Amino acid sequence: MRRHQTLFHCPRLPGTLHPGTISAPSSLPAALPALCMALALGACQESGVREETHAGSLRPLTAEPDMRIGNFQDPDLGFTRIGGVDVDRDGNIYVVESSVPEIRVFSSEGRLLRRVGRQGGGPGEFEGSPRFGVVGDTIWTWDSRISRITLFDRQGHVLSTGRTDGVRVQLPRSIGSVLPHSMRPDGTFTSHFSRVSSARGAPESGVEPTDSIPFPMVLFDASGAVTDTIGWAGRPPPRLWRPPSERGSLPESITIDGQRAWVPRPPPDTPFWLPVMDGYVVVEASPPERETESVFAVTRMGLHGDTIYRREIRYEPIPYTDEDLDSIAARGARGEPGGGVPYRPGAPAPPNWEAIARTLRAHMDYPEFRAPLDYPWLAQDESVWIRLTSREGAPSRWVVLDSEGRPRGTLELPPDLRVRWSRGDTLWAVELDEYEVPWLVRYRIQGT
Repeated sequence: MRRHQTLFHCPRLPGTLHPGTISAPSSLPAALPALCMALALGACQESGVREETHAGSLRPLTAEPDMRIGNFQDPDLGFTRIGGVDVDRDGNIYVVESSVPEIRVFSSEGRLLRRVGRQGGGPGEFEGSPRFGVVGDTIWTWDSRISRITLFDRQGHVLSTGRTDGVRVQLPRSIGSVLPHSMRPDGTFTSHFSRVSSARGAPESGVEPTDSIPFPMVLFDASGAVTDTIGWAGRPPPRLWRPPSERGSLPESITIDGQRAWVPRPPPDTPFWLPVMDGYVVVEASPPERETESVFAVTRMGLHGDTIYRREIRYEPIPYTDEDLDSIAARGARGEPGGGVPYRPGAPAPPNWEAIARTLRAHMDYPEFRAPLDYPWLAQDESVWIRLTSREGAPSRWVVLDSEGRPRGTLELPPDLRVRWSRGDTLWAVELDEYEVPWLVRYRIQGT
């Protein structure tokens, strides 16, 4: 492991936070310059250290399943579509069944105890699959479809409800929204830039794509009101607000035998952005250009724009083969997941899909090498899990960093496993059986 120079970052002073919007810096109120100066000075303090690790040198971890929750024959006990998962201090497991939607509560032995919430628009009901968590004796939920916070006790009784439109941030042709994300132990909610809306033919906003677009990290109370501004970020998350790209913003469409088809495109190389209680984690992973060791980076940023840690991970590049690209084109022609084009669930493949695949393949423009990772995931204990790119059908391989950016090791899991919750040596994940029925499976991680 090599240690490099200390990193620090001084952000530009942000604009004014007004209820519901961000305005130009010229309208700073009397109290805000002092806050901005404090944030800027804090950001200029030396903080995180850059460290380097090779993915191939990390210790191997193992995960063994020891509990399965579900039921193939009884849909009232089994699952159709599993959303979020959390575990309370007594070991009870809370699971969102997104198709209803509702929260199902299971004992630590996997016995169904109760259901919390139901579909609908009234108090204690959900119109969409909620984001949720358990803090102490409170179940908090955020229904983004109707912008509502609802608090329940652990028995499922409604404690309070509140709505919020969040804080708006003006983008060049759209509006971004800073909305509630996670509940803190003190009952306030941290925020996340999590929604962008735009209107067709919207007028120019005066914000240019190359401008600095700072946005606030605020606290909401349970009623949805903004109570405090605790930090600023220099730009919105890249995968919500994408900077100009040489590849352009829209995929190429072509017409084949009178049918319109979209040419598959490689995954975008814009950074991933994961919100945490006191800042955010950025994962930068561009496709390599040479068949030599390359690097991707995981950086945790604080509320004041300071770098808490930066971990650079070296890896061996994986090239795209002709078989890989043929498979992507075929999936795109059939409208299947992984083809880089809109997925059409349940729709039959066109009878001439093979001809469509050949045409798509001829128009595809992919780099020589794959991106180093599929996606990152943030665990309950704020450890960062990074799913590395692998060949189709091979086990998924994860690099796991603890909350301080120190490597815990690498872990191999079944390729179709969907991780949902982890803390310490416990992992809850969704596994599909041979009938595509989801089961919630607990794994015990060993080797840390």
